[in-house]
Amino acid sequence: MFRMINLPWCPFISCNAQVRFQARVGHLLAAASDKVVTIFDVETDRQIHSFQGHSEMVNYICWDSTGDILASVSQNLVKIWSMASRECIQELSSNGNRFHSCVFHPSYSTLLVIGGISSLELWNMAENKSMTIPGHENIIAALAQSPVTGMVASASHDSTVKLWK
Repeated sequence: MFRMINLPWCPFISCNAQVRFQARVGHLLAAASDKVVTIFDVETDRQIHSFQGHSEMVNYICWDSTGDILASVSQNLVKIWSMASRECIQELSSNGNRFHSCVFHPSYSTLLVIGGISSLELWNMAENKSMTIPGHENIIAALAQSPVTGMVASASHDSTVKLWK
């Protein structure tokens, strides 16, 4: 059975909102709207924290498998947020690629896969190095990962879905 919860402390939601539950704990919800990512505890109906620092609208958010790290993506920047310190712990500039989506790699916890205009950016956060892989003819609108297969799927506005291993 579904239960509707009205979030009165969430009046900022815009038309470009993103929401993601933290998989490990399950009661934490990240909601991105405009340039802010806010963390909510849905069991207590409380706002826990707001992460600010993007100069452009946040397009996409994703949790790592531990639930301790959250990535937020705007066109020009990726920010990595620590739930423990509640601060930005790393950043990656798009260098013109215009980022749109992200997912943590299912087999390598320090590897963030970022979808751009027509390519994937693989960011090794441990070494702070990235590499660009051409993959689509248009915006990579969504990414998904499977911890079972170790695969990442990318969906693009070019009407294709591609699998990566």
